[in-house]
Amino acid sequence: MNNVDKFLTLFSEFDMVVTPKKRTTQPKKKEFNVTTTQAGRARHDLERELTRLTREYKRAQKSFKHNKISRQELFDFEWRIFELQEEIRSIDEEGKK
Repeated sequence: MNNVDKFLTLFSEFDMVVTPKKRTTQPKKKEFNVTTTQAGRARHDLERELTRLTREYKRAQKSFKHNKISRQELFDFEWRIFELQEEIRSIDEEGKK
């Protein structure tokens, strides 16, 4: 008997009625105006950071091969590279709009 069955047998006398409620307020959309020069500068800075981090990642791969760092630390480098690539992609998408 799994936990769901136990729960249902213990509380079989209770009836639950779920009614969805409508939102009373609309969620605010985060919107900010960025000029093309600001976006270009941000993209340039992110690309510079990405190249620096890529170099560090290559060094970290060598350290991992020599058992100097753990797999988790190497994954942290990979994840940060992925985050930077996503930030650059989002800047590019905002520029196209």
